[in-house]
Amino acid sequence: MFPPAEMTPAIEALLALFAERGLKRAEPAILQPASVFLDLSGEDIRRRLYLVQDPAGRELCLRPDYTIPVSRAHLGGRAGPPAANRPAGYSYLGPVFRDRPGQSAPGEFLQAGVELYGIEDRDHADAEVVALSLDAVKRFGLSMPEMRLGDPSLFMAFVTALDLPEPWPRRLRGAFGRPGGLAEALKAPASTEADGRGAFLANLARQDPAAARAAVEDMMAVAGIAPVGGRSPQEIAERMIEKAQLAADGGLDERARAILTRAAAVSGDPEDALKRFTDLAAEAGLDIEQALVAFARRMLTMGERGVPLDRITFVADFGRRLDYYTGFVFEMFDPLNRERGQVVGGGRYDGLLSRLGAPEPIPAVGCAIWIDRLAPGQIRGGV
Repeated sequence: MFPPAEMTPAIEALLALFAERGLKRAEPAILQPASVFLDLSGEDIRRRLYLVQDPAGRELCLRPDYTIPVSRAHLGGRAGPPAANRPAGYSYLGPVFRDRPGQSAPGEFLQAGVELYGIEDRDHADAEVVALSLDAVKRFGLSMPEMRLGDPSLFMAFVTALDLPEPWPRRLRGAFGRPGGLAEALKAPASTEADGRGAFLANLARQDPAAARAAVEDMMAVAGIAPVGGRSPQEIAERMIEKAQLAADGGLDERARAILTRAAAVSGDPEDALKRFTDLAAEAGLDIEQALVAFARRMLTMGERGVPLDRITFVADFGRRLDYYTGFVFEMFDPLNRERGQVVGGGRYDGLLSRLGAPEPIPAVGCAIWIDRLAPGQIRGGV
């Protein structure tokens, strides 16, 4: 896939920026094992993969993004130092392949981006990725993008402080990334009383979650129930167990529902959002100081790095649907062409490399830049 000739100077300037920041160029293979994406990227991606088989019958996919391939290469030592927990930074530029529902454009498009690994000062790394993203879009003439920032850990701090029983923490965590997902989960009516089978599953899940999943999978096999909608038997089992637990344990009490509804509705500039979270926690008598301090420290570091905080909108219910994101997320838009979608999206995914086989957790943060959404017709002014 080749970008329009008009974009060549901007792309060259972008690559020069990556080189100036000392980022090593990563070039992972286009063909990737499909199982990795199916296991880690969630249903939002799996429905849009382009799948193929090799002569041995192994299922592969065309690279739908760069984060997982670059992370796999980093762990394998093919794109970085042998010790994967050492600080390392990579950049990339190349085609990715994924179906785009509702858009007439083909499923091949150009993506650039950055991945940073092993930097223990998370606030500094987060600020660096956001600042670098701002510098990157300037190469395409976008000097004042709209910025949206989220951090599910703030909302989940309220969930933890309220000491909600499972499956509520898991259910609320999974609601991030779906438009209106948190509001929908919080407005759900209290479940009806569980029947005997549901009560058995709920009790078994509390005692031995693995045994509960195995029991559901065995029931599906005996009944001849096939997976539907791209969901694996394990995912169907998890959903059935969740419903059983909700029916057995009941819904949220009204106090918890009211507190979480207010927390999910927080939106505005970072300073105002921090004040609203602080006031809500004090009013409810909940200790979430650690999460509040972490948020304030990250914003302070971004400001010191030159990120214009007055152009950031914090949205409490903004999160990623990709399963490997673990906290802070952000995105940028062209304010004159917002309907084209985000031009930059990224965040922190500290859990990914462990799930890919790293023997210990490795801090990780990055961003993707959608070059096709910075098309020549949208460029305004110089670099």
